Amino acid sequence: MYTLFKSSFFSLIFLLLTIVNFSVLAQQEDKSATEKTAAQTTSAPEGTAEKAGVNEEKTKEISVPAPISLTLQQKGDLKHYMPTKHVQPLLAGPEEYITLITENSNINGKGVAILLPDWQQGATNPKAINFLRKQLPLQGWTTISVQPPSKPENYPSHALKMSEQQEENKTILEDYQGKLGTMINAVIEKANEYPGIIMIIAQGNHGAILVDLLNQGIEPSIITQAPNALILLSSYVFTTNNLLDEANTTFAKQLANSDYPVLDLILKHDNAIVVVKAKQRLTLSKQEMKVYYRQRQLYNSTVGYYPEKELLSQISSWLKAIGW
Repeated sequence: MYTLFKSSFFSLIFLLLTIVNFSVLAQQEDKSATEKTAAQTTSAPEGTAEKAGVNEEKTKEISVPAPISLTLQQKGDLKHYMPTKHVQPLLAGPEEYITLITENSNINGKGVAILLPDWQQGATNPKAINFLRKQLPLQGWTTISVQPPSKPENYPSHALKMSEQQEENKTILEDYQGKLGTMINAVIEKANEYPGIIMIIAQGNHGAILVDLLNQGIEPSIITQAPNALILLSSYVFTTNNLLDEANTTFAKQLANSDYPVLDLILKHDNAIVVVKAKQRLTLSKQEMKVYYRQRQLYNSTVGYYPEKELLSQISSWLKAIGW
């Protein structure tokens, strides 16, 4: 009994001594940390705390820059990735556009083919434009592929009333047509530096806008020199749903009454509006007895993409048919 009591007494004493030692060590560590902090604060140069506060505020104020526009992105990509010999800036009014020029590499030069991609598409659009840019020079054509301005903001109009939609669409498009017309005039002026005829190959909605510009009278903003030939690739008028039928009917009438030769190409698997409205263009052109008008539908496996060999074959055969 005495032995057990003695053992418990010494265990208690040992436990108390251990607790006291840990407390002393903790107090010493806290004292050392406090002294170190005080020494750093004393030795730090004046204004360090203030600078730290300013830097913290600047960090909070950093804002993420907004993404650049699609047009600037496309221009930057062309300048960066395309060979310098092909990239040529073109000044049209106050705006600068990028063109890709590939000169004729055939013995028999035929002329210049101006390639105009659709809205939001690049000068190297893989659906058809880039293929023609590379292949037509082998056929005797100098190609000028244009990087057009982007689709206007807030188009088409989302106004509640149809009359308001028409008015807003008209205002937006007139401004855009002025820019596009100025650009096309500058490109045609560049094309006149090369021998031969000038044809324009326009894609999508730009084909319809181009026909509208060519149909207008003599105004400063429209195209001053009509091309010798026009090739349309899946062209239609893009606008508010309520105005689609009226706008595309106007496009069909303008095309049927035009004087220049037109090759109207569409795809089997194409935009639904393109397929439906193409029939109307063909009917009106026959009614108006437009001689140099041909419409062809090409079979494609991928929606929107032109079969390359068939595309080149249709263009070549049509040009031969009209004497070029």
